[in-house]
Amino acid sequence: MKRAIFILFALSLSLTPVFVNAQIPGLSKSDISISMTPENPGPNQTVLVSVTSFITNINAAKITWVLNGKVAKSGTGVKTFSFTSGNIGVTTTLGITVVTSEGQTIQNTIRIKPSTVDLVWQSESYTPPFYKGKALFSLQNKITFIAIPHITNGSGVEISPKNLVYKWSKNGSVDDANSGFGKNAFTVIPTVIARPLDITVEVTSQDSSLSGTATLHADPGDPMVLFYKKDPLYGIEFQKTLSYTVDIGDEKEIAVVAEPYFFGTVSPSDSLTYKWKINGVAIDSDTSQMARVFRPTTGTIGTSNISIQIENLNKILQLANQNFILKFGVKDDSTAL
Repeated sequence: MKRAIFILFALSLSLTPVFVNAQIPGLSKSDISISMTPENPGPNQTVLVSVTSFITNINAAKITWVLNGKVAKSGTGVKTFSFTSGNIGVTTTLGITVVTSEGQTIQNTIRIKPSTVDLVWQSESYTPPFYKGKALFSLQNKITFIAIPHITNGSGVEISPKNLVYKWSKNGSVDDANSGFGKNAFTVIPTVIARPLDITVEVTSQDSSLSGTATLHADPGDPMVLFYKKDPLYGIEFQKTLSYTVDIGDEKEIAVVAEPYFFGTVSPSDSLTYKWKINGVAIDSDTSQMARVFRPTTGTIGTSNISIQIENLNKILQLANQNFILKFGVKDDSTAL
């Protein structure tokens, strides 16, 4: 029995771990990971840099941060450092020295040259003459995104957009087919499923030493219709839309034009139908008329609900409704045009 006890005791001793101060040979720059947030800093932006390692105990290492040639921060376990980037085209140099607890020294240098990228869009949608606003992005309309990079070379001169490399992403997925050298425009043709678009472009120089990014969110809306009065002498009065209540008083008639906005069509007569109604009843079967003339019966006093529905025959999601109240027979200055 004593012999058995002795053997078990000996085995337990042999399983006891022995700690030694192991030396890690040949550490290199790749053994120290450097991360930067944001990855592509813009001008005058706060940048956070951190170091990590799975090879050595970075918490026990002495880390020195040198910003543009001057020691900005130093100490054991100082794993993070933040600073502000310079203006567009101004290079900021950040030196990082790590002295590990094993006595090895690893150095690395980061150079940041801020760039900006303007990302704009244009949609192929109809707007009437003299409209000064932007043609908005409607459901199923083609939309094109254009990157305008401001990336400077070593001489401080902006590199031509045609000489840069573009990587386009739509809703988080890279579109390799439409990315590449000189491709600063990116066109999307939405499906019948209405979804917002999150577009990101990463622009780099040919040697990948310079870069800039931009992101834009585009949410498709609905087309719309507005009413205008058509004067027999001056034509359509685009300077003023008709109010919800239109009082023509003792006038014999009024000509009203329904103008479509942001439909995916070249002209208002291309693939659009116009369905006019008075008090919910169709005026007639003609769906090609943008303008209608309304003539109250002589001697009558009252109101009528005038409505229209405009549809795009080629794009099932494009539909717009609008209406107004037509008052006739009595002049009321409070509701006059």
